[in-house]
Amino acid sequence: MISKETYYFELSDYPKIKDYEWNNITAFLSYEKAHGRQTQIICDDNNILSAVNNAAARLDGTEYIPPVTDGNEFVYHATDAGAAQKILAGGRLLSAINVYGKTGEALALERREGGWYDPADYFEYIMFGWGDHLVGDYVVLSENFPGEEDLLKGNFNAGVRFYFRFNDIIKHPGHRFDGYHAVKIKDEIMLSDYLHACAAPEQYKHQLEAYIPPDLASRVHYLPQRGLGLSDWNESVYNFVCRL
Repeated sequence: MISKETYYFELSDYPKIKDYEWNNITAFLSYEKAHGRQTQIICDDNNILSAVNNAAARLDGTEYIPPVTDGNEFVYHATDAGAAQKILAGGRLLSAINVYGKTGEALALERREGGWYDPADYFEYIMFGWGDHLVGDYVVLSENFPGEEDLLKGNFNAGVRFYFRFNDIIKHPGHRFDGYHAVKIKDEIMLSDYLHACAAPEQYKHQLEAYIPPDLASRVHYLPQRGLGLSDWNESVYNFVCRL
């Protein structure tokens, strides 16, 4: 989690650092160094602190490409139904600076007023999470987050998910790894070139179908979401995409 300019990185088997965790740490440090930021590393375990600091000292700011180690084949970007209309109609995903026509600095300041502290360069990219993770819907729901009971009973409107194969999307010339997101793409990504599937809650069908261009129609799918808790919805969507 990134909060107030701090990346809270929790090891799954503390104090051991697994290979995929080293990949994320290295990618994060490399990305920060490439953007001219100094990273202060804090850890109660001196051995971990020394190892991470030594790794940081060896980085030269060039891109670090972490391998896929958890068997996850897909990444996705989630958004609400209104934004999904514009994405489908335009046939592309855009970074925030291209959506809003503002600089990264201006968007970072606006977000900071709302309690977010993402750096300005983050707004130059489209962010993707791993295909079976919940983070996309958490972001979509964050503006009006449901209560715990509603999340469990499916009384909420989940996000529309745009799924991509990881091995395809990293061929995009604007791809980048920051150690926090699975991958991100600078400026824009054309759906016709990369989209594997768009999975939308079926209650959005009447809102979306008129905006779908013919070349994407076969890749847009509507799935029942009402009555499914957030975890069940997440599992249902991911399993469906894997079967396509």
